[in-house]
Amino acid sequence: MALNAVMLQQGTRHPVPLPNENFLYHCNGVKFELKSGDGYPGDTVLFNSGSGTVFVSNKRIVFLPAETTHETSVNPSTSKLHSFTIPHVNLRDHKFAQPLFGANRFEAVATPVHGGNVPGTARLVLTFKEGGGFDFATIARKMSQRISEIGEIPPHEEELPGYDGPPPDAGAADSQLRNHDGANDPPSYSADAPPVYEQHERR
Repeated sequence: MALNAVMLQQGTRHPVPLPNENFLYHCNGVKFELKSGDGYPGDTVLFNSGSGTVFVSNKRIVFLPAETTHETSVNPSTSKLHSFTIPHVNLRDHKFAQPLFGANRFEAVATPVHGGNVPGTARLVLTFKEGGGFDFATIARKMSQRISEIGEIPPHEEELPGYDGPPPDAGAADSQLRNHDGANDPPSYSADAPPVYEQHERR
């Protein structure tokens, strides 16, 4: 995983693809947290962002805070979060939680890469406040499993439409779209590579 090392295409908020990289899905309105510790008595939040865009490709996961621009995404001299990237091979123990109350959440253990400006193993937590989490978790887990099975990066995958949330003037009948990935309705499972699910009540 690497901090503040994501190059963006000129005048956009889309990452510059690596060689043979194919971006498969993106989702807005995502809360980002990178934590250290085992949860007892508590975690230490290393980096966080209240809202941003997460991308998943056949090679990696990328997160951009909402305020990140083409000019600020690469800035290794600061400890403030401007961008985050991690290869699928550096993620393990994927989980996708669907609490009865609150937004769906993707979690995984993240191991560092040399020169990535992130010390030690950490826990990546992405909270999908505006939906889209189920599709993201399915793709991320599928890519990790395929890389593990074949020992290399899958060369090509079809891109899914990104999830940007409902339009601002959507009526009450469209409000359920904010949780289209299954926060309120039973999810549809991918037979190819289903994520790990947890259901619990927030206390």
